[in-house]
Amino acid sequence: MLLGGDYDMRMAPCQRRTIVDAVKRGISVHVVAEVFKVSRTTVWRWRTRAYHPGRESFRDKQRESTPRKITPEVESSIIAVRLAFRWGTARIQQALMSLPGFMKTDLSVWVQGVSVSRTAINNVLRRHHLNGYEKKQSSWTFFRAHRPDELWQLDIKGPFTVRGKRHWFVVCIDDYSRYLLVCEQLDHDPTTREITSLLERLSRKPGSILTDNGVQFKKQWRRWCWGQGITALFAHPYYPQDKGKVERTIRNIAEEFVNLLRKFPQWLDGRIREYREWYNTERFHRGIHCRPIQLY
Repeated sequence: MLLGGDYDMRMAPCQRRTIVDAVKRGISVHVVAEVFKVSRTTVWRWRTRAYHPGRESFRDKQRESTPRKITPEVESSIIAVRLAFRWGTARIQQALMSLPGFMKTDLSVWVQGVSVSRTAINNVLRRHHLNGYEKKQSSWTFFRAHRPDELWQLDIKGPFTVRGKRHWFVVCIDDYSRYLLVCEQLDHDPTTREITSLLERLSRKPGSILTDNGVQFKKQWRRWCWGQGITALFAHPYYPQDKGKVERTIRNIAEEFVNLLRKFPQWLDGRIREYREWYNTERFHRGIHCRPIQLY
C-alpha cells in the first residue's frame, strides 16, 4: 500500500470526491483505502472535510503565508554591517541580535533582536555581490580546561598604529569559559609589572596562567606567579596551538574592534571596556555554544 500523503498530492479533486461518495454509500474505509491505494488517514481526512458547513470543496487549501524575516530593514542592516565592519555571516548574525551601543552609532542603519540564519544572510550578501573572503584561514584543534579558573591564557596584541600613534592591547581569557578577563588598551609596550597590576585587580585567581614563551622579564613573571600561588606555564616555541584560545580571542577583538579603529578612531576613547562587557554578556561564542558569562 502506498502512503496516502505522497499519492494524495497527485489526486485530482474529482478523485477525492469519489472517495467521499464511496464512504457515504457505506463502503468501509479500509476497502476504499485499498482500492484507491491511499492510507485510511487520507480517506478520513477527506470524509471529515466533506461534512463541514457550507459548500463542499476538494481542492487543496491555500497555504498560509509566513512573514519574511529578511525585511528591507534587516537587509539594509546586513549590508551596512558588512560594508562598515567587513564581518562574515556569523558576526553579522550576532550583530542583528545584539551590538554594543557605540557600534550602532557608527552604522547608517541597524536592527536588533532579529534571529536570521547564516544561510539567509549569505543569500543577501550574494545578491549584492558582497559574500566571500579575501583570505582563507586554517582551523586549529584545541584542548580545554575542565572548570573556570583552572587555566587562564594571556597574550599581547600590538603595536597597532592609529593616526600616527601606536597602541597595545593586553588580553587575558579563562580557558574553560572564554570569559574575557582583561582587555586593556595601552599607549606603550606593557611591562611585566603593568601586566601583573591588571591581574591583581581581578577578584579571582587561576590555578595556572599560560603565556608566550618569550614573555617579558620571564624571571620576574615567574616570581610574581609563585607569590600568588599560580603555576606559570609557557607555550612551546613555534607552536601557536598551545595558546589557541587566546589567539582566537585576539583575532576576534582585532576583527570586531581593533582593525576598525582606523575607520572609527573615536572608539579609542574607552570603548574597549564597553566592548569587553558586551563580549562577555551578550556575544554568543560559537566555541562554547553560549555566552561566556553563562559558564564563568
